[in-house]
Amino acid sequence: MKKSFLTLVLLMFFGIISAQEQSKRGPFLTNGFWDNWFISAGVGGNVYFGENDSELSFGDRISTALDFSVGKWITPFSGFRFQYAGIDAKGYGPNALYADNNGDESFNVLNLHADYMLNLSNFVGGYKQTRFWQFVPFVGVGWAKSWKEDVNPEYNEVGISGGLINKLRLSDALDANLELRGLFVHQRFDGTVGGFKGEGMGSATIGLTYKFHRRDFTKYVEPVPCDYTPYTNKISDLEKKIADADAKARRLADELNSEKNKAPEVVTVTEYLLGKMSVWFVINSAKISTADMINIGNYAEIMKQSGKTYKITGYADKETGNSKINQRLSEQRAKNVFDALVNKFGVNPSQLEVVAKGDKEEPYNRPVLNRVVIIE
Repeated sequence: MKKSFLTLVLLMFFGIISAQEQSKRGPFLTNGFWDNWFISAGVGGNVYFGENDSELSFGDRISTALDFSVGKWITPFSGFRFQYAGIDAKGYGPNALYADNNGDESFNVLNLHADYMLNLSNFVGGYKQTRFWQFVPFVGVGWAKSWKEDVNPEYNEVGISGGLINKLRLSDALDANLELRGLFVHQRFDGTVGGFKGEGMGSATIGLTYKFHRRDFTKYVEPVPCDYTPYTNKISDLEKKIADADAKARRLADELNSEKNKAPEVVTVTEYLLGKMSVWFVINSAKISTADMINIGNYAEIMKQSGKTYKITGYADKETGNSKINQRLSEQRAKNVFDALVNKFGVNPSQLEVVAKGDKEEPYNRPVLNRVVIIE
């Protein structure tokens, strides 16, 4: 017997340890009102414990037990139920209210009670929906009634209940259960007064429990707060850029209005435009005529104001003389124009470049016109 009990304890222990390895710890989400309801029914035997009942053998005291329950699990660990339990009880009591001529008692029993249930397996080992064997102690209070047909009075008492439910999982929806239950009532409940102030009845029933959908519990997972810092930083940057753009737009608008309100500004730009000037000479001469000297003077004034650089190129016609004489003659003609511009009319010599072409090039198609100095 001791070995069998020890084996049972070890099986319970290792079952709890295994459940801990695969089970869920709370907290759990609260299910809806219509979730986790169940109904159960069982049948078995009652044994009443009254003043003189020990006079009968234990087997003679066993009577029919029947129970029916409706309940709900609030969490995987705790729940409540409403139960009807009965049907009759037996005992012994000479001259007792419910006894026959031989002193044997037989009377009807009804117990309606509300119970608080603690799923000890889930509480200790963690919640596991597929756990095969679960231990559920309970305690409750309710109304207990005893009576016998054609016998008065009937007794209505406050009954205190407690016990243990062994649940064996058959499927997701169905459990088998062995319930061991005790009822404690006033000692007059069996129609016999005397002895202890309280007495009661023990019951053992075997039955089935049907669990309505929804049948499981979901572990609560604390939400991880989102980090919006990158988004808020991006928004702040965009807001700053928009503010800067608005400020720049206002500044440009102010500047535009300011420019619009200004009086028109007259800008005078003097541009000196000079075309080519030709100074002609007579044959075999480098002397500048009086008329050409006047033109050179006029040209010199514009040259000085412009500040630009000019080229003085001397020529000779190849129809007369030879190349050597013509080269020297073109040089002298260009030099005389240079001297007039610089020494007579005050042109800066750095503005002037002197070139002599002789008779190698002729700017015009007539000999008389090629005895010339061109300023450009």
